[in-house]
Amino acid sequence: MKYLGNLIEGLDYWTAIGIRLAEHMDYSQGTKVLDVGTGWGACIIPAAKKIGPQGYAIGIDLWKNSIKEIMNNAKKHGLTNISAEIMNARTISFDDNFFDYVISGFIGFCGEFDFKNNTYITDNSIMENFYRVLKPQGKMGLSTWLKQGELDCLRELIKNYLEKYTSASAQEIEAVPISYSQEAIEGIERIMQDAGFQKIKIITEDFILKYHSIDDWFNMMRNVGWILDKVFDKDEKIIGKFKEKMLPEGLEPYWKEDGYYFTKTVIFAFGYK
Repeated sequence: MKYLGNLIEGLDYWTAIGIRLAEHMDYSQGTKVLDVGTGWGACIIPAAKKIGPQGYAIGIDLWKNSIKEIMNNAKKHGLTNISAEIMNARTISFDDNFFDYVISGFIGFCGEFDFKNNTYITDNSIMENFYRVLKPQGKMGLSTWLKQGELDCLRELIKNYLEKYTSASAQEIEAVPISYSQEAIEGIERIMQDAGFQKIKIITEDFILKYHSIDDWFNMMRNVGWILDKVFDKDEKIIGKFKEKMLPEGLEPYWKEDGYYFTKTVIFAFGYK
């Protein structure tokens, strides 16, 4: 992966955005960091580097494989100040006022909050737990998606394909899902305020992804664009026909001399206890 400012060449955009979150957090050395939904470590690894060997970073995730992955990656980076545990973000078991920083990269709040209507679906337990385990004056930072250009493009191409080449109804076409947790500034601000956070700052940043070829883009969509499998019922013959009918013409608006460019817009949100 090449990360040149906010231009990313390659498929590992998670690393670039994790580094950017660390830059915004401005960690102090020797402090304690909790990374919620740590995954393979895109956010916790740059945090651990910033806080130094006297600091400590703990990652939590629901998936056992993520815990193994983050520890393997910590070893590759020569980091000894990272640990990881299986834990639910809604029931974080650490003591109150324990961490100097809490971070989370793309954990997704759509299960708790309806961002379209700006109202709760269930409760605010995830954000409330972030607040609870922070020390007074501690800082919380998160990243989440406002939009993902190539996935929005994929959805439109699927809808167009269904309209032109199948007997799908207008209702079925419109029901093709958005394949990521799309959130909104107003909703993020509300759940942070309701949890008790102060001095809230929310910004958006664009990250430009460059794909060198149609196959680069399509292979990425096979990895992350799960709506291909959902809509076409994992039928490789139909998925191949979709590619044949919709590409490369469907990507022509994104071509710029040396590649296909798509914009991912990230919400970064910060608050203090």
